[in-house]
Amino acid sequence: MQDSRPELRALTGLRGLAAIAVALAHFQNTIPGYSGTPFMWHNAVDLFFCLSGFTLSYVYNLETFRFSTYLTARVARIYPLYLVCLIAAGALYVWPVVINPISYPIRTAVSDFTLQLAMLNAWPVIGSGVHWDTPAWSLSIEWFCYLLLFPILLFQKALPSTSTRLLCIVVATSASFFLFAFFYDDRLVTPQLHVAKSPWSDWIALARGALGFTAGWAAFASFQKRDGLYVASTKFATLIWCGIAFVVVLAYCGLANSHALIVVYPFVVLAATDSTSITSRLLGSKPLHFLGVISYSIYMTHFVIFLGAVALFGEPAAWPLAVYVMLAAATAAVPVGTYFAIEMPARNALRGIQFRHVPI
Repeated sequence: MQDSRPELRALTGLRGLAAIAVALAHFQNTIPGYSGTPFMWHNAVDLFFCLSGFTLSYVYNLETFRFSTYLTARVARIYPLYLVCLIAAGALYVWPVVINPISYPIRTAVSDFTLQLAMLNAWPVIGSGVHWDTPAWSLSIEWFCYLLLFPILLFQKALPSTSTRLLCIVVATSASFFLFAFFYDDRLVTPQLHVAKSPWSDWIALARGALGFTAGWAAFASFQKRDGLYVASTKFATLIWCGIAFVVVLAYCGLANSHALIVVYPFVVLAATDSTSITSRLLGSKPLHFLGVISYSIYMTHFVIFLGAVALFGEPAAWPLAVYVMLAAATAAVPVGTYFAIEMPARNALRGIQFRHVPI
């Protein structure tokens, strides 16, 4: 029903680093007086989209693809923990604090909750773009890619040449950067009602996900063919990582838009597939690999942990150092617990139901 291929351990470690980057971005904004560019906030999420496009293409092939089995595996992978975090975020923050008859009517809150249950609230036209567990907006977009985009890409003919693969990556990532730079509106993720700065702003989340996912799909085609693009990416892996560091520094200095990293991510993913490189061995090491294994739990729970800290200790401006220490400790411990207590058992149970109905 799917290829039994060896794990690309460095990609798992890369996913772990991306999850930590998102958590750091949220937490550093709680530091009093901090007003800098969030550390890899927007761009780390785009790395997830690129990785998803690559890894799904790596795992599934057209000859053995079964949509029902594939969809069950996707739901089992993301939904149980997503649901737990949605309910926890609502209990900790939305209902007691945010809901206001004027700024966030009850009817709107109920609609948002219903759409979040179905993982549709980041879809333009259908949803409002509001997510109580803020990082969960990307799960709604991932769901779009799982449900609609990946099956379409799977049935497409392989990109025929290195130049067409490179062109696909360049066009997809450049379009993502352009749309984000000109039309992104960060107010869209807040529950309070407002008018978006552009009619295109409601489409940015979907565009980022679909374009990043497509770039990952094109990168996999390069990996599969072991073409010149793959060879160059693996040969110059260190240079690619230096390029990432350079863009991050420029962004912190206000000299570049950090979303420019989306252009580099497909090549980072390709470089990480070379298990012999220094960076891939580091990413595939036991500590970083385990970080990647629990990366989804880190990504989904860290904001809920933050909301819990706010509920217990008030707004971050009044937090002593001890609260930050507790926040860091909880962010390290809770994802390990949710992975082994919720994520892994629920995933295995749901997949077990599917396999019990497969005829022998």
